Amino acid sequence: MRIVDTDVHHSFASWHAIVPYLPPAFQRRVIDGRGRGLARHGFRKISEFAAPLATDPSTVAGALTARGVDRAILNGSIHSLGVQPNMDFAAAIARAINCWTFESWVRPHPLFRGSILIAQQDPAAAVAEIEHWAATPGMVQVLMCSASESPYGRRQYHPIYAACERHGLPLALHLGGEGAGVSAPSTPVGHPSTYFEWYSALPQAYMAHLTSMVSEGVFERFPGLRVVLCEGGIAWLPHVVWRFEKNFKAVRAETPWLSKLPSAYVWKHFRFTSYPLEEFRREQDLGFLMRLVHGETTVMFSTGYPDTEFGDPFAMVDSLPERYREAVLAGTALTLYGGRLAVARA
Repeated sequence: MRIVDTDVHHSFASWHAIVPYLPPAFQRRVIDGRGRGLARHGFRKISEFAAPLATDPSTVAGALTARGVDRAILNGSIHSLGVQPNMDFAAAIARAINCWTFESWVRPHPLFRGSILIAQQDPAAAVAEIEHWAATPGMVQVLMCSASESPYGRRQYHPIYAACERHGLPLALHLGGEGAGVSAPSTPVGHPSTYFEWYSALPQAYMAHLTSMVSEGVFERFPGLRVVLCEGGIAWLPHVVWRFEKNFKAVRAETPWLSKLPSAYVWKHFRFTSYPLEEFRREQDLGFLMRLVHGETTVMFSTGYPDTEFGDPFAMVDSLPERYREAVLAGTALTLYGGRLAVARA
């Protein structure tokens, strides 16, 4: 494979698309509410930057294959299920979206692979959803939103990690629900005022989850777990890892369960998608950053299709030094997802 796209935002034109997959108790709520039953944050793009929705599988497949993409992993556009106050409704929406994704996108189109969307605020229901889909050919990872009520190192999330590890499924987090529903504000100092401010500050969520999962020993307990951080960039990593490691050397007595330096867990267990990859004026600066973040094994190509507000995702990787190109475009994804990218679909 030449290119594996690890983050495509497919969506439905109408909430009616998932109604057949919902329990009767929730069908009328979706039909009448047209999705407004979900809690949302108050930040929206200015219209000139809003991309059209990717609702037609054939159109999306054509656009991606024309750019050389051989596999595309679908992460959808509903990234706030895990902070919905009504846990039963959130779990039902997750099941319906997973069914619709598989039947409408994954089964008919060889290009696409699906993510198992879960609502993490009910770990038991989330595990049941993972178990339902784990053996289904064409479903390649578990997906939950980065917005949450608490950091992801907390023990209530361990059953989800155990299920991922048991089935060899990576866990993907996607930005987008911060500040919605029962989540904390999207910044440590409160709610932003604009979409511009909100979206610019979102990587802070990944900083918090990464340090939490490492500090609380998630990867000591689940050494086979791999975590994909979608759409958060990579330039923040060197500072966070440096500070993390410096402090660990000073106060390591607080985490006696850790057997390695924090950086060892980060580079082994986390993967990062390329869109939006930070822009540098000089090619050697990007090469230096890739060296700092072990980019030959941690960074995977993504388009965020159909989003283009940061520019052309293919152009973003044009200046990658040659030593990283094959790994970023396909190699690291093939290693992470293995045969799930190539296996025949049911």
